[in-house]
Amino acid sequence: MKHDILTLNEESLSIEVIAGKINSYRNKNIIKKGIRLFENNKIYSTSFVGQITDADLLKKASAAKSVGIPFDYTLATNPQLKTFDEESMKAPLSAINEAIELSQERLAKYSKDFVFNGKFERSIHTRTMTNADGMKLERKFAYNEWHYLFKRVGSPNLMDGYFEESGKTLDIKDVFDKNLPYLEAYKNEITFKDGKYPVLFIEGGQFGKLAESLIAEKYCEGSALFSGKLNTKIFSPEFSLYDVNYSPAHGIYKKFDGEGTIRELSHLPLIEKGVMKNIIADLRTSKKYGIEATGNGQRSSDSAVSTGFNALVLGAGKRSTQDILNGLEECVVVFMGHGGDFTDKGDFSTPLQLSYLVKKGEIIGRLPQLTVKSTTQDMFGSRLLEIASNGFQKSNLQPSLFSEMDVYVN
Repeated sequence: MKHDILTLNEESLSIEVIAGKINSYRNKNIIKKGIRLFENNKIYSTSFVGQITDADLLKKASAAKSVGIPFDYTLATNPQLKTFDEESMKAPLSAINEAIELSQERLAKYSKDFVFNGKFERSIHTRTMTNADGMKLERKFAYNEWHYLFKRVGSPNLMDGYFEESGKTLDIKDVFDKNLPYLEAYKNEITFKDGKYPVLFIEGGQFGKLAESLIAEKYCEGSALFSGKLNTKIFSPEFSLYDVNYSPAHGIYKKFDGEGTIRELSHLPLIEKGVMKNIIADLRTSKKYGIEATGNGQRSSDSAVSTGFNALVLGAGKRSTQDILNGLEECVVVFMGHGGDFTDKGDFSTPLQLSYLVKKGEIIGRLPQLTVKSTTQDMFGSRLLEIASNGFQKSNLQPSLFSEMDVYVN
């Protein structure tokens, strides 16, 4: 019986830090398996959490066939690929303990004004796809992530801000070097006038409405903002955007997708120098719309395949984030801007919960609650100022994007 089996294994160690002190350790080792049976042009699937042999999973799936998902496309041929990042495994528990100790030292001087709660996690991820015809796709890597939430003493909020890092290595010193100068300025809340200002979102670009246009289903059905615009200039020539499936420094190891499709091109150009170049497709949408499958069939152990991005990454510019900030008369630097949304026409608006005013690279102070407005077309087109060569901190996958926006005091 034709089938494939996806096995996910995550081993992790989490350390919780409350009020600057280690509160708990937690070890986790979870195995999840998902199987797809292909029979009479339908896909039947089931999943299991825990230890189970492939043979027993196949029996379980065969006995539980009910409603199948129709398919009429060619499945991936039985490829072989092994991606193991041995270097990422070289961060033992002692490195995490050292990082926590360093964080406690760096945050100690602020403990009278702020309460810090954090979490450090190191995980090892193994993903394997096999079938009876010889497919064997494997990837294994280790990943580190940590964050601190901070709350000003006496504040009514659940939190007032946070800083975080994720990636192959722990570079806690860089994160604090970049973030603590802003924490120093937190108590200095300044007045502000409505107007047009350069804006930098620390967390990255606002791709929500643009992303819809880059997915085959939305694009080809004509329901996306930029449907019909392939090979057309839609943004500034300074703007490029890629779907990245392999970047070990940032923990991206997706050379094969959830259907077994292998994409050798690590950076698929979606927008290049302002011109729309490609859209992403899984095997189903590739057949349906007559376009090439791009290795973007996303699947977990207990879900069907859907078309999704591996990682959306801007093309880097020439100057560093700090050099650009040094050259701007004023810039609104946003650390928290949650709750915003796009209209069908691409208009964008979001409240800013935490932002700062920077003049010529100098942090002036914390801004009051603000709202910013722009459009997808303006953000990446006529009002795009510059894209940096790097992110705000070393671990950021996304280069910093500076765009002029309308800013209002709430």
